Amino acid sequence: MNKFFAYIILGVTLSGAMLTSCDDLLETKNFTDMSPYNFFKSEGDMDAAVTGIYLPCTTNWGYSDGGTGKWYNALFNADINAYYPAGMVTTDIVRHYTSHTYDEFNVGPSTGGAIDNTYNIIRFVARATDIIDQISKSSGATEDIRNRYIAETKTLRAFYMFTLLDWFGPVNVKLDPATLMDNTILPRPSIDEYVGYIEKDLNDAINTSSFPDKYNDDADNWGRMSKAIAYGIGMKLYMHQKQWEKAKEATEQLMKMGYSIIRNYEDLFNNSCTAEHIWSVPANSASDNYYVTEVLPSDFKRGYNHLGSSYMRGNNDAYYSGWQVFCMRWDFYDTFSDDDVRKKTILCQYDTNDGELRTRSNGMVGAIPLKFTDTQFANYGIQKAQPILRYAEVLLSYAEAVNELNNGPTRDAIDAVKQITDRAGVTIPASATSSKEAFRDYLLEERGRELFCEGQRRQDLIRHGVYISLARERGNNAQDYQVLFPIPQSVITEAGGIVEQNQGYTK
Repeated sequence: MNKFFAYIILGVTLSGAMLTSCDDLLETKNFTDMSPYNFFKSEGDMDAAVTGIYLPCTTNWGYSDGGTGKWYNALFNADINAYYPAGMVTTDIVRHYTSHTYDEFNVGPSTGGAIDNTYNIIRFVARATDIIDQISKSSGATEDIRNRYIAETKTLRAFYMFTLLDWFGPVNVKLDPATLMDNTILPRPSIDEYVGYIEKDLNDAINTSSFPDKYNDDADNWGRMSKAIAYGIGMKLYMHQKQWEKAKEATEQLMKMGYSIIRNYEDLFNNSCTAEHIWSVPANSASDNYYVTEVLPSDFKRGYNHLGSSYMRGNNDAYYSGWQVFCMRWDFYDTFSDDDVRKKTILCQYDTNDGELRTRSNGMVGAIPLKFTDTQFANYGIQKAQPILRYAEVLLSYAEAVNELNNGPTRDAIDAVKQITDRAGVTIPASATSSKEAFRDYLLEERGRELFCEGQRRQDLIRHGVYISLARERGNNAQDYQVLFPIPQSVITEAGGIVEQNQGYTK
């Protein structure tokens, strides 16, 4: 088992035990006798504490948070109440099988579900602040080791802050250890201040000499934060903010770090770690990845892609159907050309338990974005890592940044995308490179086909200014302000007017 990942399962105890404020944001239940006074005395202590901050980054169901006494879905769990799928079903690629609040843009401050689950990672920002402070004061390891763990924690804290920014805009995170025990509720910072917080954490981590470049060749530590992931989070941040020069710089740094496009697209999902994976969330028998079961229909027995290859869940005598939560919209499925090898990971027909062949013509609501094609296993979860950041996204982001900076595609930008389309067995149409606008539109389409169901689509549509208009075309009463989700009503109520609700969600 990946040793680092094994620690995550128990990490909530350690991440919660460090904080003792009566503030509800930070208050925890002590599960052990550990405290800042008898902990952080060795490298092992630091490793255990830092690993606990990863707790929301699992594919398993979630965690019980001692600070609130509530259960929260993990960010990358495939349940509709988690950050990852809830955002996806608001896009042109994915839909809920029947109908859902997020799918229909009917989310409000009291909706709960993914909103509460996602907002709760603000607590892990505070816990990361505490751990950074405690490690910096410790003498239980060498300076290089302390700095490495601080850089790792700052990178993870930056990711959590970016996730909050993505969904809610800037929020009042706790970054000053001197105020962790202060119950004073502060207003939300400006967007520039907040982006600056994230930037500082990432730059601090990248400039730490003892912080590893990457962990691709380290099975025990695969999944940990690294300089490559810090650059990747920075890339996402700058793309989000349309800071094209900084986005280009981040992608260029990653393009120097030895990553590459691997030959077979399916191998990206059937193998946890390749030369293309920059960051994946591990899974194993102790903490499954339920993505495949979430996308399979409830009457699924055996499926076929457009080339006729079959996929089985078990064997003919014992097979496992799905939970039928979300699927791919047919309109998007039809944007793939027949010779696109990525289409092999999407099922357009399947056998039901009753022996009927189900297709779109007889009740199949949408295509099945299987993604993970190695489904020969006898349970509901798979032990496959969930890709969060791939080199393909870096190349596509590089091309987009260059296109925006140069008022049109350059040869380098086109060649970057060509690495991806060559693997897919498709060509870049001449019309796509005829102008800045044409290449921009093509990149949005190509990002969808390459990165479908990997969590980026909502951000991409918002950046391109079509998120709301496409939702309206699907028949939703989507409003311009819904590019952000509402702050949970419980937070607004507790703040007594100090924390402002996002525009449009106020009563």
